[in-house]
Amino acid sequence: MSQTFYVGIDLGTSRSSIATSTGKRLTIGSCVGFPKDMVSHKRFGRDFLLGDEALENRLGLNLIWPLADGVLCEDQQSLDATALLLKALIAEALPEFKTGDRVHAAIGVPAQANKNNKVAIIALSQSFIDRLIIVSEPFAVAYSVDRFDECLIVDIGAGTTDLCRMHGSMPEHEDQLTLTTAGNFLDEVLTKKILEKFPKVQLSQQIVKRIKEKHGYVSDVSLPIMVKLTEKGIIGEYDISDVLKASCLELVNPITAAVQELVGTFDPDFQERLRNNIIVAGGGSRLKGIDKAIEDSLEAYGGGNATCVQDAEHCGSTGALSMSMEMPDAYWEQL
Repeated sequence: MSQTFYVGIDLGTSRSSIATSTGKRLTIGSCVGFPKDMVSHKRFGRDFLLGDEALENRLGLNLIWPLADGVLCEDQQSLDATALLLKALIAEALPEFKTGDRVHAAIGVPAQANKNNKVAIIALSQSFIDRLIIVSEPFAVAYSVDRFDECLIVDIGAGTTDLCRMHGSMPEHEDQLTLTTAGNFLDEVLTKKILEKFPKVQLSQQIVKRIKEKHGYVSDVSLPIMVKLTEKGIIGEYDISDVLKASCLELVNPITAAVQELVGTFDPDFQERLRNNIIVAGGGSRLKGIDKAIEDSLEAYGGGNATCVQDAEHCGSTGALSMSMEMPDAYWEQL
């Protein structure tokens, strides 16, 4: 007897996650590596590697990040890579899937992803997803935390920061903002500032990302932040406290300005409720002090209250899963 499986997928620039109706949750890096030549193909014995495995073997691969800057790249190689990522996520999360079973999926994309991106995702997934809805990532977060009243979702990912006002119904276009000031932007700024201060140190994208994820902050700290870096292979300790905070503020300031914009243009009878119900999600929610920075930016508006989600990695995919499971059959047919 055939089964219907429901899945929620958060398709991210840096990492993509899936949650299933069978209780499985997993995350992989949003990259695909293709062997550079016959030597690397012989070494790996496969036509491509995915996620963290691809990153660990990147010297022998041509890496493709098909969701650069939070949007789906529309060249054929990126489209093929995205299909491989989606197939791999579903196959690994649903090992019990068999011929004749069906998959109903909700996939989260940036709040203001264009129509071409949405159409492309539908087209490339038709062979392995039976029913599909495309949802905005901050709306999926709202679904995950069960907040449909007056609240403001701030979803800080790698490629985009997506903001969405909730008010008891489907958000309108004016309720949503998408910024390219996000995790990858912070990586670029931090790299530049470290090299300005220590021009001889050796950096890679992965080294900078690890520094950001472990030490990133916008709050006041008393202890210096020391990291181990190399100069021509020689290891040394470097104090990056000032450049790290300055870099993080370059990320946070546009986000707080966008929060002010969405609060200031909301129905004045409900602005107080909105600014006191701000939910911060995505990888950027792990930035130490981000919630307080948002609250402080609303002082002139009467103050605010911001809370970071507990499960930043799977919040979007679990919300998308709930949406797919609760979607009435009639609405699936309409889609």
